Amino acid sequence: MVFSSSPARLVTAALLVLGCDPAVDAGPQRAELREAGATPGSRPAPGRGRLLAGERVVRIPRWPATSTIDHAVRERLPAETRAAVDVSPVPVLVPADPTWLARATVFTARGQDGGPGWGYALSARRGEVTLAVQASRIATVLVGVGHLRGNKRLRGVDGFLSVNDGIRTAAWIEHGIAYSLDLECRDPEGPECSDDALREAVEGLVYVGGLGGGA
Repeated sequence: MVFSSSPARLVTAALLVLGCDPAVDAGPQRAELREAGATPGSRPAPGRGRLLAGERVVRIPRWPATSTIDHAVRERLPAETRAAVDVSPVPVLVPADPTWLARATVFTARGQDGGPGWGYALSARRGEVTLAVQASRIATVLVGVGHLRGNKRLRGVDGFLSVNDGIRTAAWIEHGIAYSLDLECRDPEGPECSDDALREAVEGLVYVGGLGGGA
């Protein structure tokens, strides 16, 4: 699958705003250290994750109820895309707007052990605008980093809006996982890449399933 920009770079850039690398949730993870009776500098497995190595953890998503799956949107996805959604180890959010879905691709990958992979990435294009959504269950516990309060309200939580290399990015925590959405336009200052357009795209995402939220 070809993205106009590297998905890994976009995820990293977006979530660095949260003081983390892909899918980290610094505030809740710090709380987990406190709940475990740990002191700064120790490395216990977080209560909502499994320790991999060092400070790397696999986050455990909080799956939405099956009844919240938007079946109308899901059925508009090509069969191949629905199959990719169904093996995602994190809840999959996609644009409800059919003009985005017309040229949308969802990518998931199996882990090296054959089990669930890191998460999912979605790429969609409408005219000269590219939209990308990423979420990952792999996180890093950043000891000593407190919760960073977001600068914008996104999907009912504090999130962040930022601009990097002309790409507008929104980042927020949902279902225990860190998500990011990027808009890349030929004209980064045009109305299709404004903060309002970015927020509208974020609020327009709907849940369509995943490995732990059967359809």
